[in-house]
Amino acid sequence: MSDPLGLISNNPAQGASATGLKGLSGLGGPANGKSGTGGLDFKNDLMSQIAEIDKLQQNAEQVKIDAVAGEASLDQVIVATETADTAFRMLLAVRNKLVDAYDEVKNVRV
Repeated sequence: MSDPLGLISNNPAQGASATGLKGLSGLGGPANGKSGTGGLDFKNDLMSQIAEIDKLQQNAEQVKIDAVAGEASLDQVIVATETADTAFRMLLAVRNKLVDAYDEVKNVRV
């Protein structure tokens, strides 16, 4: 069977590696490029993303208030609201995938 993504190593110089995969060093790492170990990086990254989404939602609310006061245009309100909504939907998608993965791991028989 061929590997369309080129992730499986056919290089005999590597011998019988534990995973047999190459090119995966950047996958699953923190988005900020730091190469840390342990689960704390994922937690910190997730918490920072949640804080960023909260800031976007607060900004959208502030732009709505500014629009009522006549200081912001309708375009600014739409852009801020849609940006916050899109970010929140992405957060929900990540949460749903994490819950699905947890359920799948929970149902694995050992």
